[in-house]
Amino acid sequence: MITIEEQKCTLCGECVPVCVRRILQKGETSVEILDPSMCLYCGHCKAVCPADAFLFSEGNDQFLAVPNREEIPSAAVFFDLLRRRRSLRVYQNRPVEQAKLKMLIEAGRYAPTGSNRQACEYVVLRGRKALDQACTLAIQDLQKQGKQVREAIEQCRRSKKPVPEELLSRETLPPVWERIARRWKEGVDQLLHHAPVLIIVHMKKGLATTPEIDAAIASTQMVLLAETLGLGTCYIAFLIWAIGNSPKLKKMLGIPAENKAQVAFTVGYPAVEFLRFVARSPAKVNWVGEFDN
Repeated sequence: MITIEEQKCTLCGECVPVCVRRILQKGETSVEILDPSMCLYCGHCKAVCPADAFLFSEGNDQFLAVPNREEIPSAAVFFDLLRRRRSLRVYQNRPVEQAKLKMLIEAGRYAPTGSNRQACEYVVLRGRKALDQACTLAIQDLQKQGKQVREAIEQCRRSKKPVPEELLSRETLPPVWERIARRWKEGVDQLLHHAPVLIIVHMKKGLATTPEIDAAIASTQMVLLAETLGLGTCYIAFLIWAIGNSPKLKKMLGIPAENKAQVAFTVGYPAVEFLRFVARSPAKVNWVGEFDN
C-alpha cells in the first residue's frame, strides 16, 4: 500500500509527472493518491520527493540517497567496460566467493521489470559436483534433441515438404551436440567449460508481462557487475533448451514445474586475459526524425 505523509508534502508537484500509473494529483494541502490499488510500487514518486513524504507498506529502507554524479563512472569509462566484456570459456580451478555471488544476485534483483512484476527467480550452482550432474543430464537431452531434429528434417525431405525455419536453424546443431557429448566422455566440458558456478534465471509462467526481456536485463546487469569483481561469464543457450525439454534436469536444478528457465550463464575467475576490445559489425540504424548534422 502507498500512502503520503501530508504534513511533509510541500506541494512541489515533482512526483505527479513521474507516476507511471498517473494516480497522483495536486490537492489543496498535499498531493493526493487517486487510486492506491493501481500503484506499481516502482518508487519514482518517493525517489524525486524532496521531503520524502511517500511511504510504502514495505521496502522504505531501500530508498537510500543516490551517489553524486561525480561518483558515477564517466560515459567513456562505462563504455570501455561494455566493450571489454567477452564470453569466457577458460576458467581457473578456483571457487567464487559466496559474497560475490550474492552481489550478482542483488544486481539482478534491482534490474527493471515490466510493470514492476519482479518475477525473476534464481538458481546458483556452485562446485563441480553439482555442475557435473547438470552437465551430464543436459548433454543427454541435447543428444536426444539432436536425433529428433535429424529425423524431423529427413522426414520433411522424404515427403518433399518444406523444412520449417525452426528446424533449419537447428540443422547444424546435432553434430555440435555430439561433439560436446564425445568430449564430455573424455573428461572435457565443452558445455559449461569447467566453470565453478552456474546461474540460471527463471520465472513462473504467466507472472511476468515481458519474461524474456526481464531475464535478459537482469542477467546483463549481473554479468557486467561480474566484470568489476574480476569474474568472467558466458551465456549458455544450449542449457536453456535442455532445461525446457528435460523434466529430470529441471527437477535436479530445483526449478518448479510451472517455471520456465530464461537465461543461464557460467561464472568464474578467468584463466586467460583478454588484451583487446570486442569487435562487432556496424549497427544497422534507421534514424527517424530531426537530428543535428
